Amino acid sequence: MGKKDHMQPKMSDVAKRAGVALTTVSHTLSGKRPVSNEIKQRVYKAIEELGYHPHTVARALATKRSRTISLHFPAAIPDVFKQQTGFVMSAAETATSEGYTLSLWTAPNDAQELLRMIEQSFIDGAILMEIALHDVRVEALLERSYPFVMIGHGAENDSISFVDLDFDYSLHTAVKYLVELGHHHIALINCASSLYEMGMGYVVRTKQAFHQAMQGYGLVGIDRFCESNEQAGYEVTTALLTAEPSLSALIIANEWIAGGVIRALTDCSLKVPEDVSLFAVVSPHLAEMTTPTLTAIDFPFAEMGHLAASMLISKLEGKEQEPSQLLLKPDLTVRRSTGLYRKR
Repeated sequence: MGKKDHMQPKMSDVAKRAGVALTTVSHTLSGKRPVSNEIKQRVYKAIEELGYHPHTVARALATKRSRTISLHFPAAIPDVFKQQTGFVMSAAETATSEGYTLSLWTAPNDAQELLRMIEQSFIDGAILMEIALHDVRVEALLERSYPFVMIGHGAENDSISFVDLDFDYSLHTAVKYLVELGHHHIALINCASSLYEMGMGYVVRTKQAFHQAMQGYGLVGIDRFCESNEQAGYEVTTALLTAEPSLSALIIANEWIAGGVIRALTDCSLKVPEDVSLFAVVSPHLAEMTTPTLTAIDFPFAEMGHLAASMLISKLEGKEQEPSQLLLKPDLTVRRSTGLYRKR
């Protein structure tokens, strides 16, 4: 097979195959000048036969679409961004596989800027992250019927596609597992208080589900907020153990504090899991990196990013019949950080 067979067809090849001028092909793709339907069909047939892929910009001019989607992750919460890059990578891989470009947008939680980007055709649609229960971005996009999906969900979700972890299931599973091991004095270490005050859905749901689960067993739960870094985890855990010396189990719902929590327990001469059991809602990668490895609801970052990108692309291509609303229930993975209750 000759070298020419390996070369990508050019616009001039399309023009030759269709029997038209090069400018006619250009005008057909851009839509800048009128071209008869007969000529258009000849050009489109030649494109199909040759397998020609127009330059992204030309294709966007012809279709009024950029084939670019935006993942909006507000940069006002950088510590949270660090722990959730799995969303970004999987969404980007899925977009690429479907012929789309993913633009990561970290501007603050500004609905007007998001609207401007869509209206000026910089992006075809958006994946929103860090969803507050009442989110101004969601309200603005719904009002104008612009295409978007969410990683997370709000208080009202009618007609909106989203994927999220089922926090109610996750926290009830965690509490049930620990109670069955004999633990009654259990504390939750959540994300930062600032996120709770912002009404961030996952932080609010985690707190509510934990206390509901504890109440279901006739127990009183203890919860603390914590910034997303190891030193904060160390300080919150140390203060918690001082205030609650009979604490026998901790649930960690904050990806970046596990090392600090374990260090605090060690400095307080407590062993895991002999003295204190640790249960986490974190990525399986992190759960396997700590010593001991963490019993966990393995947070499906990559799966959620993939599903969100697929949902948005289906919506953009007219394949979505009804909104998709997925609450994921990952399996509980028992590792080495939990054990039967033992009185200290």
